[in-house]
Amino acid sequence: MAGPSRLVVWLIGIAIALNYVDRGAVSVAAPLVQDEFGLNATGYGTIVSAFYWTYVPALLLAGWLADRISVPWLMAAGVAIWGLATALMGVAGSVAGLILLRLLMGLGEGVAFPGGSKLIAAVPEARRARANVALSGGIALGPLVGTLAGGALIAAFGWRAMFIIFGLVTLVWVLPWLA
Repeated sequence: MAGPSRLVVWLIGIAIALNYVDRGAVSVAAPLVQDEFGLNATGYGTIVSAFYWTYVPALLLAGWLADRISVPWLMAAGVAIWGLATALMGVAGSVAGLILLRLLMGLGEGVAFPGGSKLIAAVPEARRARANVALSGGIALGPLVGTLAGGALIAAFGWRAMFIIFGLVTLVWVLPWLA
């Protein structure tokens, strides 16, 4: 069995990087979000933690689904959900809206590791260690790129534009994935 192509493996790594870029964007924008919505640390913490309220159960669900349905379609759906939620955070007009979108992000991002790991496991043993570099590299590069790019985007265009741009970049990932 040939297993996933190198392109698929690298797209998995990119998805994991985007996972961390989008997840961490709220931290990069923290002071501006807090100021705009008049949030104290508890209010802001509620927005940030909402992601994990759905992310952890979504990991379990996605792991179960990855053993039962098409993993490529599961990955596409998850990335599309979290990319859309990230982009919409840039137009959210309320704390409730931000919380709802963080819940959706957690739901979508929950597919990345179970789906990616399932596909990496299908890589022939002789290439599997290198395939894991894509996954591990995404974990390391995502926060690096997200923090640097997020700061630059906020400085140039504001926090809302950062979310829209990050979300749209994530949605673009779906195109080569489906191809």
